[in-house]
Amino acid sequence: MGLKVAQEMYATASNSFLGVVTIDDSNDTRSVLHEFRSFAHETKCSLHLAENGKHAGQLIAELKPDLCIVAGWYWLLNEATLSAAPRGFIGIHNSLLPKLRGGAPLVWSIILGHKEAGVSFFSFTPGMDDGPLWAQGSVPIEENDYVGDVLAKLEEKTINLFKKNYPSILSDAVSPKAQDHSQATYCAMRQPLDGNIDWTWPAKAVHNFIRAQSHPYPGAFTFLDGDRLTIWRARLFEFEYTGTPGQVARRTEEGVVVICGDNRAIILEEVERNDKKKGSACDLIRSVNGRMMRPTKEQLRERELWECYLRDFGI
Repeated sequence: MGLKVAQEMYATASNSFLGVVTIDDSNDTRSVLHEFRSFAHETKCSLHLAENGKHAGQLIAELKPDLCIVAGWYWLLNEATLSAAPRGFIGIHNSLLPKLRGGAPLVWSIILGHKEAGVSFFSFTPGMDDGPLWAQGSVPIEENDYVGDVLAKLEEKTINLFKKNYPSILSDAVSPKAQDHSQATYCAMRQPLDGNIDWTWPAKAVHNFIRAQSHPYPGAFTFLDGDRLTIWRARLFEFEYTGTPGQVARRTEEGVVVICGDNRAIILEEVERNDKKKGSACDLIRSVNGRMMRPTKEQLRERELWECYLRDFGI
């Protein structure tokens, strides 16, 4: 997203484009740092790699921008940094503010079963996502959409909104509108262990939980026969299925059926076992005698869960 926003900024007003401040995320499989470097080389714009939030603030102060556009940024910007740009900072948030202020709004939208996802352009303030709104848009979340599908739709919507509104922002032809703070809702940052599946939930809730955390995120997980099992793709089983929550009920050509807490079930299609073997559920789950379990305290403390989270979220 950040790269496409920078490209649009340059295409719209190359003479006022100072450069890019980003991070070195080259160890992340989703990194576009190479593309950022190519963009900087082709446009002869400056590219700065921040080591941490404090360093980012120093770089911004040195650039002396009038206006900053923020996309895909993980570190908080302190008040000193926010005051460094006379026209402020405009950020992109994946919800229809004031709804879902805070962390991982799109993931929470899918977990909660929302029918649409939103994007908001808003001015940064010292508060949490509570600044005035410049523009908003939404896309539908279909019943079988995964988070990657919704991210793709949101990215297209975001870029189109940016193309439409950025020239007006630059020319002072539009002003932001205050949020209705009485309508605010909040969502907390997600932690590594929050991806742990609770099989006592209704099947639809489990399905939403899996869809919300699939690629490009770390994935919802459970434990089977002592092995960590990440579930990348699943779908709802059509009929009622009585059994014990977490029970592996049957293997079919379509996948592996697991019982949920409302006498319904889901069909596991693509899974990954112990973060090593990835493939069809039928290939990696060979027995119907197992139970999907919530992990023990010892398993929850495994450092690999934290390392996986930090790597996949680019922190």
